[in-house]
Amino acid sequence: MPIEIVQIVQELSSVGGVESVASELACAFSRAKIANTVLASAVGERSTAGTHVERVGAWLSRIKTRGVLRYAGRFLVVPIFTMLATRAAHHHDKAVVISHGDSLSGDVLVVHAVNAQSLAEKRSAGDWKWMLNPMHLWVSLRDRWMIGGLRYRMYVAVSPRVATELQNIYKVPASRIRVIPNGIDLTRFKRDIEAGIAIRREFNIPLDAKLLVFAGHEFRRKGLAHAIGALDRLGPDVWMLVVGSDNPAPYRKMATTSADRLVFAGSRTDMPALYSAADAFVLPTAYETFSLVCMEAMACSTPVFATPVGGIEDYLVDGVNGYRIAMDGTDIANKIAATFADPDLHAKLRDGAHHTALNYGWDYVGSRYVELLEQVQASKHARSNEAVPAGA
Repeated sequence: MPIEIVQIVQELSSVGGVESVASELACAFSRAKIANTVLASAVGERSTAGTHVERVGAWLSRIKTRGVLRYAGRFLVVPIFTMLATRAAHHHDKAVVISHGDSLSGDVLVVHAVNAQSLAEKRSAGDWKWMLNPMHLWVSLRDRWMIGGLRYRMYVAVSPRVATELQNIYKVPASRIRVIPNGIDLTRFKRDIEAGIAIRREFNIPLDAKLLVFAGHEFRRKGLAHAIGALDRLGPDVWMLVVGSDNPAPYRKMATTSADRLVFAGSRTDMPALYSAADAFVLPTAYETFSLVCMEAMACSTPVFATPVGGIEDYLVDGVNGYRIAMDGTDIANKIAATFADPDLHAKLRDGAHHTALNYGWDYVGSRYVELLEQVQASKHARSNEAVPAGA
């Protein structure tokens, strides 16, 4: 019996991490000639040829979920979409339903992050601002129902760390967890020298300068303060371009000696060009589960300097594709300075980063999902047959 796949995600686009993962999976399923549908309320411009998109609560897309009022917007949009999508999924009872956290039940839940662990990390760091975000209350209740209540047949963890957190926090049996990392679109994310030069010219960054790129929408959790601390300690020929929608004002003040070399780009969609402009990607983050941006940077042959947290620790190897760093400006600056001072080492890290990314192509990752989904479909079919009385 041919498999039919239904994905549920509130937004299908290439803008955010979860959104782009759903989009890439849809494309991978389509390339494999598998019938697949996506239930979403907001749909980006990027085409997912071969995938049927079913709009659920399309009117929700008119509510802003990014920018200054993003918390209020998401607190309205996400719960409402979750309820609507849960109901809509019942009309696809023949399909295998895979959710990215936006339905209360289904067959396979992709766990991109364990919110309870993320909050624990913030509390230990003395960060309590998250209490002002009402979304955490919803996510906490939702996760207890979906994960703690074992409402799904299987759970996909995007890294071994997430798998461990699912077992420790929600007591999910190991037999119901599969570790499948996120992938990378190797046709989109590749080094483009001309595009990188255009980025430097757009932001008036000297072509002969050494450029660090930082990307993330939560500047505090992603460790921007530490990256700026490193920039202050590096030479006058080192610049940093910050990509993300968070408020830059407090961070501009942190640059005591490098303010003229610190550039805020805001939210961008041309990430391959930004990575191509960079000599290194830096992310001193406190908590991650996979960190798609690190893998995107590697695909563009950009060495990564990041904290070994979550999934990052599974693919970032010192001296091969970058370096593991501490959340400390001095440590970051020392490792970046040593790399920039050794052209041969820098070239080696570029090659190593690109080689690492080749192991995370979406067609391969998609094939692992298909294998799991086929097993789930077979299990559903077997149980359905058992429910039918003999001779019926």
